[in-house]
Amino acid sequence: MNVKTWSKRGIFVGSSAALLALSACSSSVGSTGGNTAANEQKNTSDPGSGGKQAITMSVVSTNRFLQQAEEKFEAANLDIDIQIKESHIVPQDGTGRMSIRGGYDPAAIEKHVTTVNAELMNGNASDIIAVDTLAYSKYADKGLLADLTDYMRKLNAEDYYINVFDSLKYKDKLYTITPGVSTGLWFGNKERIEGMNLDPKAWTWDQFGEKMGELAKAGGDPVVQWMPVDMLLLDRVSAEAEKFINLSDKKASFEDKAFIDLLNQIKSFYDQKIFQEPEMTGGVSKAVKIGEKLSRKEAFISSAFMDISSVSLGQMMFDQSQIFSPPKSGSAEGNSFKPTILLSINNKSEKKEAAWKFLQFLLSEEMQSSRELGGLPINKKAVDGQVKALEQTEGAFKPTAEDVEMTKGLLADLKRSGTIDPKIETIIKEETAPFFEGQKSAEDAAKSIQNKVTLYLEE
Repeated sequence: MNVKTWSKRGIFVGSSAALLALSACSSSVGSTGGNTAANEQKNTSDPGSGGKQAITMSVVSTNRFLQQAEEKFEAANLDIDIQIKESHIVPQDGTGRMSIRGGYDPAAIEKHVTTVNAELMNGNASDIIAVDTLAYSKYADKGLLADLTDYMRKLNAEDYYINVFDSLKYKDKLYTITPGVSTGLWFGNKERIEGMNLDPKAWTWDQFGEKMGELAKAGGDPVVQWMPVDMLLLDRVSAEAEKFINLSDKKASFEDKAFIDLLNQIKSFYDQKIFQEPEMTGGVSKAVKIGEKLSRKEAFISSAFMDISSVSLGQMMFDQSQIFSPPKSGSAEGNSFKPTILLSINNKSEKKEAAWKFLQFLLSEEMQSSRELGGLPINKKAVDGQVKALEQTEGAFKPTAEDVEMTKGLLADLKRSGTIDPKIETIIKEETAPFFEGQKSAEDAAKSIQNKVTLYLEE
């Protein structure tokens, strides 16, 4: 699997003790601007690199996108050797291809966190560090990650969806970037939602509950494609993370009425059977011919939006489809997204310029146009190229002009990073399970989450 933040829910290795030790080491770390140009080029070559400047990158597990970037970058920069250090090597099948079997291995994450912490303490950490499985805000607070703001200012902002980078800032500084993102996409069945007067760009969860509740009460066909309750909860919390978690002030707000109302609302969706788990019949599935519509009966189907071509999914699912952005809560601004991977530069690296050169290459039109990206591009030219290719497709599933316009609008409207510290995700999931099973009140669940998250934030 490509490296995804959404693929590791419920997995976390406590690194607070290591971070306490790291704080002692970080006292000698200056700001990004404090390193002189001489320092940047201090080690122009490294042992074992054939006289080249070695740039090391520590990740949980590599993927084809990073491998492709390494190959192309080295071909264009003969004096630099990119060395990707994996905590976990994905098994290969008999053909030599990577075997994809799901998310990160918990043991690999533990090894990654332990290795990164140990290397930071010993002063030999990689130049580039994948931080999507780390509590990276804590590392930033210790001065261990470089501020990339000045580097980003040198890029042409018009070439990128800068809204994505703005959403990744922590305390007004940019400590990490991502080459790709994913967001949510909802496909509406026009036959079943006709006359509901739902705004595809600005409908709310309250409207969702009201209109879908009416369909559920009427009975008949399934209302919305099934989604496990913990998945919906984490999606909702991550989309509104700033409402419940203030990393800068190390405060949580899970006992507030907003979170308690959120829990009760989600539970009502399942109690009303708006989301109803399908029965496993064990029968033979109906064969579908290539190009044939599935004619699904749900009013809505939600999907992860990871590829421009996936806007055609609705045309395949329903006889008449309409694209919707995910429902919003009240006056929430913009849509949330999840990064494919978060990459930071070690603040003590003496090769920041070369490290940034590689990160910048990941944002280039060439790499952003790669089929191996594993997410939506944030380079506008790459998006335009993919949209043009999509518009030129023929057949029953060709997207409408309205679909294409909605797609580009979704990217420009990504204004909130839906990234939550994995430890906090685990706490939320575990503490709300008794509530959804009817064994605990929403207030009690919220209190437990508030206490545990507060303790964690203060560590």
